[in-house]
Amino acid sequence: MTVYNKRGETQEVTLRLARPEDTPDIITLLIKQYGNYYPGADFYDADFVRQVIKNEDIYIAVAELSGGLLAGITGANQKTPFAGTLEWFMLTIRPSCRGFGLGKHLGSFLHQTLPAERYACTYGHCMSLDAVSQGILASLGHRITGALLNCYRVDTHAENFAGLALPFKQNLIVTCLPGSKKDAGLLYIPPVHAGYIRGAYESLGTTHTLREGEQVEPGGVPSDCAVIQKEEHRYCELRAEEIGLDFENILDDVLKQYGALEGQSFNVFINLNDPAAPWVCRLLEDRGFSFAGLHALAGPREYMILHYSPAIPVPFDRIAVLPGFAGEFAYIREQYEGRKR
Repeated sequence: MTVYNKRGETQEVTLRLARPEDTPDIITLLIKQYGNYYPGADFYDADFVRQVIKNEDIYIAVAELSGGLLAGITGANQKTPFAGTLEWFMLTIRPSCRGFGLGKHLGSFLHQTLPAERYACTYGHCMSLDAVSQGILASLGHRITGALLNCYRVDTHAENFAGLALPFKQNLIVTCLPGSKKDAGLLYIPPVHAGYIRGAYESLGTTHTLREGEQVEPGGVPSDCAVIQKEEHRYCELRAEEIGLDFENILDDVLKQYGALEGQSFNVFINLNDPAAPWVCRLLEDRGFSFAGLHALAGPREYMILHYSPAIPVPFDRIAVLPGFAGEFAYIREQYEGRKR
């Protein structure tokens, strides 16, 4: 196919799924864009990349120039932390090939190629230095549901970031495209955030039932929590799958273990299908966390996101949000700034 930029220049590209022999070029593109700090560190390992392409664990689409060089890549990962979901990720365009709309072409090609209807949803974690990836996903039907703030370090020497006075941490916009999951179930929500949560599920067109409350404390069973600390990014995720009486102790241990590290930040995912979710939200906000939206249709559960970065501010003035997503993001910013006052 022939693609054009605004100056009328053209490129001839072929869109196709990746082959194992594309591996060196895929890694080169990631290094050009992210330096040594791409959050999916496995993708610097050539054996890993060849294997996931061969096994189709991760679908990677490429735009190949007529000379055989890759102009760009994007992918969809079905080995996500949220069972039965797809993650749209890894959009990377060679610097000399930008401005030809390749990101949109790659996204559309991958969207049409994959059996997305087999998955509960396809979600995206979009970089926020510009709104390009958000626009691509919006054109495919994605809606913004939340944000992952201060979540990973970037290498300022990567070609994509050259010359930018970047913050230490990058921020991601969370988007969602509904798939096979048509009913989010019974959601226990804190009344203060009911308007945002109701609006998010209505925008997704997903059946749901909201039950507002704050007084239901956890049951006597132990919590089912996953704690993932990414040392190279000084970033911790705590996912509360089931909430028990020991949740507060788990939270205290995580904050004690990692909270004093330079540049450390936290995002907590709370299962909204658990009756104790509003109680946990209040606990976290009392500890300085702020509401950062939803990770919706995330397999068998629905998650509320809360953010905490005690030592580094969120650079909201550097975050670009697609105009159609601005209202949702304004609420997240308001919650964060309200906690900082």
